Amino acid sequence: MIDWVSCRVPLDKCSPAVRAAAKELSDRVQRICPKSGEIRYETACWESIRSDTHQIAARASSDLWINGSPARLIGDGDAVFGNGASRYMDLKGCVARMIAFIESYLGAGELPHLDHWVVTKVDVTGNLLLASLNEVRDALRILNGCEGGRYRVDARSGNTVYWSKSSRYKSGKAYAKGPHLKYIAGKSDYTGRPYSAIEIANADRLLRLELSLKSQFFKEHDWRTLTPDDLAFYWDGYFDRMIGSAEIMADDDVKKRIYDVAPSEGRAKAAFGCWAMIKAQGYERAREMFTKATWYRHQKILREAGLSDADISAGRVVEFRCRVLDASLAESWEQIAA
Repeated sequence: MIDWVSCRVPLDKCSPAVRAAAKELSDRVQRICPKSGEIRYETACWESIRSDTHQIAARASSDLWINGSPARLIGDGDAVFGNGASRYMDLKGCVARMIAFIESYLGAGELPHLDHWVVTKVDVTGNLLLASLNEVRDALRILNGCEGGRYRVDARSGNTVYWSKSSRYKSGKAYAKGPHLKYIAGKSDYTGRPYSAIEIANADRLLRLELSLKSQFFKEHDWRTLTPDDLAFYWDGYFDRMIGSAEIMADDDVKKRIYDVAPSEGRAKAAFGCWAMIKAQGYERAREMFTKATWYRHQKILREAGLSDADISAGRVVEFRCRVLDASLAESWEQIAA
């Protein structure tokens, strides 16, 4: 599902009435020189706009900005599985719904057509259904040590693991959905969809995997052309490499797989030697023993053999792999009610 969208449109594309209404959306902050009284700069604050179960945020500077969860604006506001355009990853549909919501709130006429809007961030999420909350936490513990290629674990807090959090291109996040849902639904100012105690308990089995496509990504990709299949492809590619998709059940299979995929016996021996060194010395120490080009050449063979970044970081075929490979992608409350 699409869980978050940030987008903007230049105010000069808006009618005078819309510009005036947008400028009144939120407070403004100024930086003023105490000696001359000169205004160094002025910026608009984000304003949270609520209506029953719906909530997104907006501000107006030189652009009208909107961000938030389109799932909160569609259907009953379910932010776990989504509805409509959110559930089915229809990005244009999500942006159109957010624009319509702000347009109605401003009440000053039509906002510019989709063609004028710029998308700067989209969060694509999926929920893996595991056996229990303990198993979800085991998965997070293993994923917390998963580094490789462009992945960098930035932080670990409670039930959440982040990768490449500061990247302007892509970043990842994994967390236990049950505890998170219980936390947000229990806040005194929560205005979203009411979740039942049974739903929150069932959500304890969900491992939420979230891919953020960010501003640099959208400088290289036209958001209007991205289909649901495209978004699913990027999500699969990010997390499949991390978790792995090959059916490796025992460490004894690794050597055979390496020799099967390597372009020559010499390259296979070298890659298997790299794997043995990772197992014996650990990921970081092993990496120091190779030049950058050689290291990444070996890593390519190891991944083609079916090893995931989680396996390579741990120096073993992690037991978590077998459970996650058998896990289903949960898409509804009915599916996880059993």
